[in-house]
Amino acid sequence: MPRYFLRGSLEHPSFRLPEIHAIAELFGFEVRVISEAPEKGIIIVDVDHEEHIEHLLERGILVFFACELYAHAKSYEELQESMRARVAEGVLEPHMDKRWKISVECVNNHATDKRSLEVINSFGWIGLRGKIDLKKPECELVVLEDYKYVTIHTKEARLERDGHFQEVYFGRRIGFSRARPLITALEVKSRAFFGNTSMESEMGLLMAGQACPAPGKIMYDPFVGTGSCLYGVAHWGSLVIGSDIDARQFRGKEKGKDIVPGIMRSAKQYGIDQRFLDNMCFDITHGPWRRGGVLDAIITDPPYGVRAGAKRLGKASTRKRVLRDEPFLLEDGTYAHQNPDYIPPSKPYELVDLAKDLVQLARYLLVPGGRLVFFLPTVTDEYDEVDIPVVEGMKELKWGEGSVQSFGRWGRRLITMVKTAQDDGPRPNFGDHSDLLAEKEPGHHRFAQKYFKSSRGSGEATPSSGVTTPAPRDDVDTVAEGVEKVHV
Repeated sequence: MPRYFLRGSLEHPSFRLPEIHAIAELFGFEVRVISEAPEKGIIIVDVDHEEHIEHLLERGILVFFACELYAHAKSYEELQESMRARVAEGVLEPHMDKRWKISVECVNNHATDKRSLEVINSFGWIGLRGKIDLKKPECELVVLEDYKYVTIHTKEARLERDGHFQEVYFGRRIGFSRARPLITALEVKSRAFFGNTSMESEMGLLMAGQACPAPGKIMYDPFVGTGSCLYGVAHWGSLVIGSDIDARQFRGKEKGKDIVPGIMRSAKQYGIDQRFLDNMCFDITHGPWRRGGVLDAIITDPPYGVRAGAKRLGKASTRKRVLRDEPFLLEDGTYAHQNPDYIPPSKPYELVDLAKDLVQLARYLLVPGGRLVFFLPTVTDEYDEVDIPVVEGMKELKWGEGSVQSFGRWGRRLITMVKTAQDDGPRPNFGDHSDLLAEKEPGHHRFAQKYFKSSRGSGEATPSSGVTTPAPRDDVDTVAEGVEKVHV
């Protein structure tokens, strides 16, 4: 296999391998990861054809650029020696007559112009026959120095560190990521409709990548909110459906036949409104689904209960009052639930039950091979692999320690599961899953209470929206021109 290196983002390093493997799965090619350290910005991979690298550049959110790898070493002396052997093998022969340039780049550093020129001149012996073209070269050779991350406060310290890298790589640039610009294009604060719990665009795109979106696929978010999880998959061609127990989450404050729902205004802003099949208001435990095996993926960020507890339809049982199980008749002879302004009662939805129900729902609604992608919050010290809900016919996909967005004492773990069963299975009953607590209490059990207890003790604040939002689901309270202000 030809060998390549990817210049990867140092943000969210635990998401890099899952992203690479999801892209390979989507486009049907094999990728072998040779070297990938979370603290380094270089990922070395083997693939059969260069076009597979193009697929990684097309979808890779955490990839800056990719190069064909010719040599790498701990010093320039070793690199020069390795490159002389590779040139003798004829590795550069197809590019000798092309217009060319050599670039010197760094990870966690910025090389001075003087030293960059010295590095470029040191490879003059290669003897490229084409003309130099600094603007539009046909062949761009890249020297990439990888430095350890350190905090530097003075120019003198930076200059002293320059040249003392961990490793240096030499290769031919294949191209730059065509997906990373989407982070800015889908930025939360530029949307026509967003809320203070809207997920930041980068994390939404990373979730979308795990769902393997493509034209013709149908994907669903059962806790759609302001739609952050759906814009990415819709951009990549999938048809999408959203639902929420409170329509104001995706509709906005205004009502009326001529009012365009807020989520649709944002979709139109991005030119993907034709891919939004519908947005519906219902509780997933009382959903309208009449058959299973209809969805290619479920992608969602369920409510955590940090700012507002998760809810489901029904009345909470108390010792003081016996729950009524028959309709309530009003004085005018009509039933309360037939009133146009009737708001059905709701009760708390424990996160342990929600997570289990979500996996069961995916088992029922997904086609064989379909994916479930969702975030599961947890107290960092209490997390255990057995916390992931286990349902027959559903399998977790995991690389390394898994994808975790950490906020210190707590974090959220991106869970990707695939449906291995070939049948739809039974319709979920959405019952009580207290039996899951019998042997071990999952790290996400009573997460909100643990979160607030930890925050009061440490003075931690809830992370803000649009940066690294924990995305608890509650009211939207954003004041900006052209933005809805929604209260629930």
